[in-house]
Amino acid sequence: MANVQDRFLTVVRRSKLFVPVNREKFVAKAWTRGADVIILDLEDAIAPSDKASARKLVKDVIPIVNRGGAEVQVRFNRDFEEEDLDAIVIPGLNGLMIPKPESAEEIQHIDQLVTRLEKQRGLPAGKIYFDLIVETAAGVVNINSIAKASPRITQMNIGQGDLSVSMGFPRFIELNFEQYFYAENALLFAARAAKVQAHSLGAQNGVDFTDISLGEEAMFKACQHAQWMGFMGASIIHPGWVHACNEGFKPPQKDLDMAKKVKAALDEAYAQGKGSVTVDGRMYDVANMKHVSYILARAEAIARREAEKAAALNTVKGA
Repeated sequence: MANVQDRFLTVVRRSKLFVPVNREKFVAKAWTRGADVIILDLEDAIAPSDKASARKLVKDVIPIVNRGGAEVQVRFNRDFEEEDLDAIVIPGLNGLMIPKPESAEEIQHIDQLVTRLEKQRGLPAGKIYFDLIVETAAGVVNINSIAKASPRITQMNIGQGDLSVSMGFPRFIELNFEQYFYAENALLFAARAAKVQAHSLGAQNGVDFTDISLGEEAMFKACQHAQWMGFMGASIIHPGWVHACNEGFKPPQKDLDMAKKVKAALDEAYAQGKGSVTVDGRMYDVANMKHVSYILARAEAIARREAEKAAALNTVKGA
């Protein structure tokens, strides 16, 4: 697997769009939405009576939803994890969204199941990554060990809806910050310490990702705020939010321009044997160089990802 520090910067999964695997209309259009990732949902979006039939659809749906260059994840059911994994660990699957993890041992058990299936089916070992969605009080309490449970883990999320149930929270949008501040920040620090990407809108009053009336501008601002807090992407339920999510989780052009300017000035200062430089009235030194290098590397990775998706779309249009 890729070096974890390189992977932290270069993996680009800003927008992860949930698509119920058994909703033909949504499946047919998913690849046109521009999302970095399509999450085929076998869990919350599927009625209990349809679970068995839904998992059988995954093999036929993957080639449809990845036509636009999106990665494909599947969120499976923990109550039926062996049955679901048997149906979905197949060619074309990029990642698994693991709901409600509460211990490192659970993740390690799932890793063992996936490793065995990869070997049996001739799939590249360790290629399928894990995206965790922490949704219970126990999961939050154990979040540091969970984050380091497997080298397959590349990102983590907080599931505010199910966490509300676990905690007995009333769902008032005015309480989003107070209720979720601890969990979201615990995730942020645990993920960063494990060199795993934290994905979320974070704890923001007035922002509810289940409210599909939320406009594109409001979603962009929410994503931008989350990026400033250190989150690198979010799972979304509405295709109208994809563009806002993609833009909100990338460095603004003004920040990118300033990073280039500061890097050039520092490079020149280093060549002259100086350790710091003044740019537009502010002093910049080695610590700032690390920050601007991070911004530039992230912007480069995003540009590559956008080019990959554009190429995939052009291939489909030219077919």
